Amino acid sequence: MAIRPPVRSCSLAACALTFALTSLPARGADPILMFVLGFAKNVIESNLEANANKPAPLPLNPLPPLPAVAYKAPAAMTNDDLRALVEDSFAYLDRAQRVELLTGLEKTLADPALALHREAILGEFVMVARQVGFTHRQLDRLSSAQKRALADQFAANYRSLSPAEQQALMQQLRQRALPLPADLNEMMLTALAAAP
Repeated sequence: MAIRPPVRSCSLAACALTFALTSLPARGADPILMFVLGFAKNVIESNLEANANKPAPLPLNPLPPLPAVAYKAPAAMTNDDLRALVEDSFAYLDRAQRVELLTGLEKTLADPALALHREAILGEFVMVARQVGFTHRQLDRLSSAQKRALADQFAANYRSLSPAEQQALMQQLRQRALPLPADLNEMMLTALAAAP
């Protein structure tokens, strides 16, 4: 059975989200980020299931694959490598937020009390940064219609959250603190504003 291009891009995003969600340790994961990533994964998987039995439309030009990247081992990364990783993986954050993130990382890595754990901390940060960057790029590759559908489903599920969770999530969206493409972030804010 032929796979439709929109489903194909959803499949890539679902794989990215699944990888990101299964690799993040529960103790260090931001609950709101985990909710958004889990929600996005569920919507994409639902879209895949819903489209599985539909006839394939005329073939469209598929998205080009993301280029393969050779990564440095975390222990071999220099400060310039870390700066480049933060710039690439957290591009959705504004400049001040990326500087704050990098400064916090450098401070943590330089803390003598954490010297024994430096390699593990660095490895964990690099892994999460790469997953966040990959997930952001996959979400960015979705069509406008797919992003709108994701935003609408997100708004519907948002109502099931407690008021405190809704407020925290809204604040994260307004601050552009979630790994969402700018247009998807705006669509989510618009969908939430229109939600009853």
